[in-house]
Amino acid sequence: MCQDANKIAVRAANLTKIYKIFDSPGKRFLYHMFHMNSGRDFVALDNVSFTIKKGETYGIIGKNGSGKSTLLQILAGILKVSSGEVEVNGRVAALLELGSGFDPESTGYENIYMNAAILGVNKNDIETKIAEIIDFADIGDFINQPVKTYSSGMFVRLAFAVAINVDADILLIDEALAVGDIFFRQKCYAKLNQLKAEGKTIILVSHGMNEVEQFCDRALLLHHGQVMVQGDSKECVKQYYFLEQEDRLHDLQVGDHKEDVKDEEGDNTVENNSDIQFEGWILREESFIDLNVSKEIGNGKATFLRVGLFDKNGYPRYSFEQGESLYVYMEVLVKEPINCPIVSCVLTDQKNIIVHGKDNLQYDMQLPENVPAGKVLYFLQRVELNVAVGEYSLELGLASIQHGDYEKRYMRSQEEVNNTFEKLCIRPGIASFAVLPRKIGAPMKISFHGCCDLPGEIQLRNF
Repeated sequence: MCQDANKIAVRAANLTKIYKIFDSPGKRFLYHMFHMNSGRDFVALDNVSFTIKKGETYGIIGKNGSGKSTLLQILAGILKVSSGEVEVNGRVAALLELGSGFDPESTGYENIYMNAAILGVNKNDIETKIAEIIDFADIGDFINQPVKTYSSGMFVRLAFAVAINVDADILLIDEALAVGDIFFRQKCYAKLNQLKAEGKTIILVSHGMNEVEQFCDRALLLHHGQVMVQGDSKECVKQYYFLEQEDRLHDLQVGDHKEDVKDEEGDNTVENNSDIQFEGWILREESFIDLNVSKEIGNGKATFLRVGLFDKNGYPRYSFEQGESLYVYMEVLVKEPINCPIVSCVLTDQKNIIVHGKDNLQYDMQLPENVPAGKVLYFLQRVELNVAVGEYSLELGLASIQHGDYEKRYMRSQEEVNNTFEKLCIRPGIASFAVLPRKIGAPMKISFHGCCDLPGEIQLRNF
């Protein structure tokens, strides 16, 4: 099938994998025993084709249920295809279910031999690798204890150490880099970089877009079992983030959104605004988040009507480069009279750590003293994304503060001021967006370590 096996590690042509799905065990029995057509087809992979060169690091990404793990199991020889062809040139080591071949009654030392044999390594090769595997696992004297006495961390460390130190040509990794503590993960990445430098082919399935973008040369994006895009890993990650937003994004045409909310006198008080402008910013395209996919928490005095993420030009965006500005546009309907309104925006990273949170008090805005029922408030908050590459979630909230407390805010601590807030409505997890590496500019001027870029300076005095 492949005319140049010296350059190609993996070639897949029109791979299709179909599973039979049954509504009950009885129907499954009838199908297998009497070949009755009692089930329905589920297409896990649909006509998937790609080529991976030797020495390449290749990422496979996609949402849950897209067929990533099925594809990796086919490449590992665990599953057979329903149709199509797959060619794998070289010895394969698969990190799919770590420790699946371990015997809990045997020691770690004994399990190294057994697990390596499962991976196709002969005894002589294991002898040359045994010291390196034990050193990599770093579990001390537990190597001579039964595996059943291991903690979960020690278990996966040993399993990973065996799999990654097998002298294979092609390494298949399915979410295995999430194991262990940060120091062990750093050791794993260092080892993978070593294997990459040695010319090994690495195929990585991961939900960690950072590692795909930074570690993989190219990538494949699967969606519902089909190839959506393949090529440069950064472009695939960008398309993945767009895909993640697809279910949360609700496009509205101009004039489609018109609330029929009435005050006590019966007059319509909420009207569609198709000409939304702020100082230095104009809404160019009305594309908003579907609020039905998030839950609002509140006391009934106010509710979010429309929320959207936009760029500086007023167009909807869910992927930004580092240093670009995110514009969060919000419309809030006031259902009962409130005092000074306070809107807040909180950004949380993939580890559930809040990296940014500010409200309009912290920007020292002048607030209206009283807002009547039926009034729609229009907010625009700009956030400069000097943060680490990754995916972030957005939480929005509206509160109010009595005018007297508002006037005394300079004489109180932030905590004291916050204790005077009346929380009106909160939208946790209303949206997510991606921050990608900055592509232009002087690298040493824009680079930083950590989760955010804090303003500051360094001075040197020559004594």
